[in-house]
Amino acid sequence: MMKVYLPFAILFFFLFSCNYSSKQDLKAEQESLHKTAEKIDRDFAIIRNEVGSLALKIQKLYESRPNKPLKPAKDLYHLAPNGVFYKTRDDGGSAICVTGVYPVNEEIKQIVYLTEPIDTEFVRIVKQYPEVVQVYYNDKHSCNRIYPFFDVLSQYEAKMDIPSYNFYYMADEKHNPKRKAVWVNEPYVDPAGRGWMVSAIAPVYVTNKLVGVPGIDVTINEIAKRYLPQHSSSMTLIMDNTGTVVTAQESAINFLSFPPLFDHKYIETIKQNTYRKELYNLTLSKEEWVRDLAKQILRNEKHVVETKQKGKNITVLADHIHELDWYLVKILK
Repeated sequence: MMKVYLPFAILFFFLFSCNYSSKQDLKAEQESLHKTAEKIDRDFAIIRNEVGSLALKIQKLYESRPNKPLKPAKDLYHLAPNGVFYKTRDDGGSAICVTGVYPVNEEIKQIVYLTEPIDTEFVRIVKQYPEVVQVYYNDKHSCNRIYPFFDVLSQYEAKMDIPSYNFYYMADEKHNPKRKAVWVNEPYVDPAGRGWMVSAIAPVYVTNKLVGVPGIDVTINEIAKRYLPQHSSSMTLIMDNTGTVVTAQESAINFLSFPPLFDHKYIETIKQNTYRKELYNLTLSKEEWVRDLAKQILRNEKHVVETKQKGKNITVLADHIHELDWYLVKILK
């Protein structure tokens, strides 16, 4: 009798072991994804806290402003023929660009001189956090103090109205009534030429009036390098709360049947002027299974989605990045 049933016992043990192993593999993948999502959460929470601290330091500069007019620490400032007031050379601190959308008078110049001490904090933040590409302060008169230094005359347009940009107005009373440090989590093209990025910003209020907004920038390119696997066998992406891809591995983009990539790379594609975000939105995909996948993650809050692509079973894992209200997604074949 033992000889008859032993093969069945072995088969049963083999099938059970395979199933157990598969579950273990899936659990390991989930845990790995969750750890990455938690790391993004922690890293970005720290940056948001930094910009909140920066706003308080700038507020104190305004509140401790001396009665007599300030003078620049160095003779570095010049008013260009196009009305832009700027710093003429790199002294190790920030670049300055007062765009001239408001005529540059002595009051506006005083804001430039008043905020000079904050450069020390700008330099520290950029050096301390490798993911941070630049730190800045924009005041209500379209005065931009930004570090690291670059040639603002060749990069910025004269009379640029800075408060009309999302990295300023998202901190105002209408968009941020709690007056807290927040993320501009919808990627935008940086006017300073750093490409697509997201920003942590915070309002500076003096006598209950918004006078300016500091910001800390992280590029999408840096997010991809730091948080997505670099080997091509993996299919991982980050999407926002509308289903638009923030960044992704090329393998994931191709698998989801999104449009062809410029230079075969997603990061290169989003750098092009022809890039259209709606073409890389899962909810708008031409593929029904991709649209359903987005629905399961965004609307039904599923962390594991079983689906089919061309008749093949596909498992997709998702983890919420709370700090940015994004989703880290991994496709398993």
